[in-house]
Amino acid sequence: MTEQFSLLFIQRFKGKVLFNVPMSDYTSIAIGGAADVMAFPSGEGDLKDLLSFAHSKGYAVHLHGGGSNVVVRDKGIRGVVINMNEGFKDIEWKDDCSVVAGASVPLYEFFRETKDRECTGLEFVSGIPGTVGGAITMNAGAYGVEMQDILEGAEIVTAKGKKGFLSKKELGFGYRSSEIPEGSVIIKGHFKFKKGNKKEIEEKIADFKTRRRTTSAINKPNCGSVFKNPEGSHAGRLIEEAGLKGSIVGKAQISEVHANYIVNLGGAKAEDVLSLMAMARDKVYSTTGILLEPEVKVVGEG
Repeated sequence: MTEQFSLLFIQRFKGKVLFNVPMSDYTSIAIGGAADVMAFPSGEGDLKDLLSFAHSKGYAVHLHGGGSNVVVRDKGIRGVVINMNEGFKDIEWKDDCSVVAGASVPLYEFFRETKDRECTGLEFVSGIPGTVGGAITMNAGAYGVEMQDILEGAEIVTAKGKKGFLSKKELGFGYRSSEIPEGSVIIKGHFKFKKGNKKEIEEKIADFKTRRRTTSAINKPNCGSVFKNPEGSHAGRLIEEAGLKGSIVGKAQISEVHANYIVNLGGAKAEDVLSLMAMARDKVYSTTGILLEPEVKVVGEG
C-alpha cells in the first residue's frame, strides 16, 4: 500500500502524503493510534484522483477535517485518511449575503466574514471549533439554530471521484446528522444569509457567548459535546444528575465544568474515553430510561 501511494504521489498527486501518522496529533482531544496513510489533497483534482484510486484498490477511506468531534481508537485507522485542511479554503461571495465556502474554511473565519458584511444567521457558531464541511456533515447547531437553516446545498465528490451537487433536501438533515452518500466528500457549501445590522448581530453574539460561558471554561483537550441532547432534556444535566460529573477512568475525565464533555487529563487513551461514555449511557439509562446517543464520531480499531 505504501509503495502504491508513493507512486501516486510521485506521478500526479500535488498534495503531501504521510505514512503511519499518529492521529493524536490531529484531534482536539489529542488521542488516537496511527493511520496507515494520511493524504492532503491540494484541491478538487487531487481529491478526485485520490478517491478514484482508493476505490479502485478497495482501500477504506476516512475523511478528516478539524478533528474537533472525533475519537480515534487506540490501534489507529487502517486505510486512507483524507485530511482536507490544506485545500478547499476559498470563500466566494455571489452577492451581499449569498456565498460559496470551501469545506476546510474554519468556522470562526467564515463567521467573521459574514459579520463584517452584516449578514445574519451564523452567529450560533461563535466559539464553536471546526470547519464548514464538518459542520454541514453533522448539521452543527446550537440553541435552536442549525446549519440547515442557512444552507442551500453542497458540492461533493463521490467515492468514485465524480463531482455532484446535493440540495438541502437531498442532504437529508436531522438532529446533528445528514445523509451524505457513503464515501462522498463535501468540498463546498452554498449559503444564503439574511441582511442584518451590526447592532443586532452583536446582540446575538453576546447572547450566545453568555449561554456558552460554561463550556468556554473547559481548558483541557476535549472532543466537544459527547452526546446529543435528548428531546426535551440536556445530556450534560442527565449525566450530572446521575452523579458522574468529575468521574475518571485512566487519564480521561467527565469534565467538572460541563458533564457532556470528556477531557484528556494528559496521556489518556481512547479506551478511557469510551469507558466513560459507556458508564454515562448505562447510568443515565438505568436511572431515567433515556438512552443517550453519541454526538462524537468514534473511528478506527480498538
